[in-house]
Amino acid sequence: MSLSVTHDALRLRCLNLAKRIADDLATRQLTTGQFEQPDFYAKAFAVNLWTRIDPVKFGPNIDRALDALRSEPGDKTYHREFIEYALLDTPGLSSGTITDILRGAKPQRPDVANWQMLGLINRQKRNAGLTAKLLNLVHLTFILLRYWRAPVFMDRPDCFSTQYHAFCAALLSDSPHKHHQRIANRATEMLAQLVGTHGFVNLLGRGAGQSFGATCGLYLLLKTGYPNEAEAILHRLEDAVLTAGELPLNLFAPAPLPENPGPENPQTPGWYSYNRHDDYLAFAGYWLLKASQLLAPKIRSHAPETTAKNIVTQFSSSSYHAQMTLCGRQNFDVSGAPVIVSGQGKSARLFLPATGGEQDAPSLYDQASNPLPAIGETEFSRFLQTRQISENKIDVSFELAGIVGHRTIEFQNARVIISEQIPDCAANEVELFRILIDGNIGLTRIAEDTIICPKLGIKLTSDAPLHMIPQATFTAAGPATRIRAKTGQGNSATLTISWGGYDA
Repeated sequence: MSLSVTHDALRLRCLNLAKRIADDLATRQLTTGQFEQPDFYAKAFAVNLWTRIDPVKFGPNIDRALDALRSEPGDKTYHREFIEYALLDTPGLSSGTITDILRGAKPQRPDVANWQMLGLINRQKRNAGLTAKLLNLVHLTFILLRYWRAPVFMDRPDCFSTQYHAFCAALLSDSPHKHHQRIANRATEMLAQLVGTHGFVNLLGRGAGQSFGATCGLYLLLKTGYPNEAEAILHRLEDAVLTAGELPLNLFAPAPLPENPGPENPQTPGWYSYNRHDDYLAFAGYWLLKASQLLAPKIRSHAPETTAKNIVTQFSSSSYHAQMTLCGRQNFDVSGAPVIVSGQGKSARLFLPATGGEQDAPSLYDQASNPLPAIGETEFSRFLQTRQISENKIDVSFELAGIVGHRTIEFQNARVIISEQIPDCAANEVELFRILIDGNIGLTRIAEDTIICPKLGIKLTSDAPLHMIPQATFTAAGPATRIRAKTGQGNSATLTISWGGYDA
């Protein structure tokens, strides 16, 4: 391990970020105790963060936040599990104050792994009696049966998200129970493998690119002896702060917070309808501070090979890293196209970002964000399933205009080959590929069938004419350039993405 990533150096960097977030939150707090933007649980995590860092300096902020928490209506949007978790972990906060704040507000208990896990941990913290221990054992058994598919936690049944996998593992890792910690350690091995050298910890599923999951991943990897992977995540966090002026909600598209952030604002890609900037800011500060207080673990030389059969697949080489989810229910759960990071280490760049997002409410993401074949802008493919044919070959099946088509993706050391076939469709109507590429990296079409990316040394070639449509739609990283092909004379085509210069 190099001097730049010694445990103490990483802890200090985490502490500095946590302190900066604490100051930012104090600046953003209004005299009412509320924040500039609406929040669900920011005040509770801010109280925890301020109390742990400097209860004297932030004393007025803490008092205002506690008063504001007491006035929160305990309606159906009340995030009791999150608020209670933060308050129960706050030093010196009396049980009477916590009871007064919660005022019997009901837990939400949605069918989501991280909420269920919070409920378990909260019960564990507030009650050490025999009845509570029995309930905890039953609850943990339910969580493991419903969401744990070793070595990963599912976000929802049959739906994977790296972000919420990391959060669940962080909750168990922070638990004093050895059984909880053993489960978390196994989940962290998978996380280390997904992070690699590039530091983009949450590329897959709901919440891709958000600081919420990045800080949980950092905490886990630093705690369990993966300093290089932890430092890679920390670099992405620090770089995002440098770019945006404060820690942004979405690390893929860091930018200063606009006046009206939200899922419909083109300046805030990667946001869902339930995201709140101050929630994620305070939550990130909480886990960064915890990371800064970790004892030095035994260093692990590398992440062991772990698998999550039929859930996640990945391929890494010296040129790129590719990841895909193989199951899910909605566009943000599944991978019609792989998420690809080009290069290694700090210079690595997103090439094919995560696509899709919250679609239960208005957002930047619509059907055009689905990276599968379509007919114009009116008829879009419906994802059916993904199968892993071999270690480096994937088959994606989809339905378009009532006809089933297939996309085959083959990963090689310096190229990715995507072949598509949709029989019986009018060849001059179907747009094949419709792959979404990060709109900020710069593409140039140099021939009818060839597009290059000078910045990353990547070439795209096809056996059909390629068309490039800038700013066509949105990914989690912001505006995307769409690559599509119309064969004009057949119902299949092959796209090759090559690394190593334009002669690759």
